[in-house]
Amino acid sequence: MTIEQIIEKQMLAYTNRDIESMMALFSQEIKIVDFSDNRIIIQGIDECQKMYHTLFLNSPDLRAEILNSITFDNKVIVQEYIHGRNGSAEKMEQAIIFEINNEKIDKITVIKKN
Repeated sequence: MTIEQIIEKQMLAYTNRDIESMMALFSQEIKIVDFSDNRIIIQGIDECQKMYHTLFLNSPDLRAEILNSITFDNKVIVQEYIHGRNGSAEKMEQAIIFEINNEKIDKITVIKKN
């Protein structure tokens, strides 16, 4: 599976709120990092699963709108709008850097627009 296909599957699982399919795409050591201060927000598959479960529960209208994507080496960089996060009516723009190794997403870096 190509890295583009992995990210396509992840985005589809996110849209469908299919946590099981999402977790199958992540490494056991998945890290989610805040770009602004390089702080680890989530570490490990269990924390990741819990975070997505809570997010989906609190965000009934959640959806991502992809604006652009770039593939570079083992990374896919996605610029997107997030709609309905935690019940918000405001759309949020962000960029996500997915790093893929051994056909698993092992790091996600989140860049939020100021």
